[in-house]
Amino acid sequence: MAKADVRIVNIPTDSVPVKVWQTEANATDILAGEPVKLKAAGSPYVIPLADNEPVIGTTTQVIGIAASNSTHTASVDGTIRVYIPVPGTVFGCKATTSTNFDTQSEIDALVGDRVLFDFGSSTYTVDENAGDTATSGLQIVGGDPDNKEVYFVIRPAATEGPVA
Repeated sequence: MAKADVRIVNIPTDSVPVKVWQTEANATDILAGEPVKLKAAGSPYVIPLADNEPVIGTTTQVIGIAASNSTHTASVDGTIRVYIPVPGTVFGCKATTSTNFDTQSEIDALVGDRVLFDFGSSTYTVDENAGDTATSGLQIVGGDPDNKEVYFVIRPAATEGPVA
């Protein structure tokens, strides 16, 4: 994994709320700037999002973006601080295919698309190639063509997890 794959670009208030969550012993390390979800419905533990997530109605509840590195070890549970995505918080992350996101007109054409994270080569990117899908948990709201960075929000339904 790579540290600082996802960052906060803009917040609707003076600060983004941060909550401490548990991480499980011997679990995958989580680095600051990585998206996290509940391990399972009702679980006290968070884990990193997988490739092609979050999928609304399928992915467990998206908790937010790691604000710190996880502290668990092979034998002891730990904790992690997580930025909670309040509505209107805009995040930034590299585009999966940088050449699709290097002009303002390309970015403008993708604004509004609902997309997913791509987790290839141990790095999170936003998969602007996937096309708009109603169940995708991220929504493109802009970007920076110079840095090939996608600006997006986490859709509220992604933070609810599957609804039975």
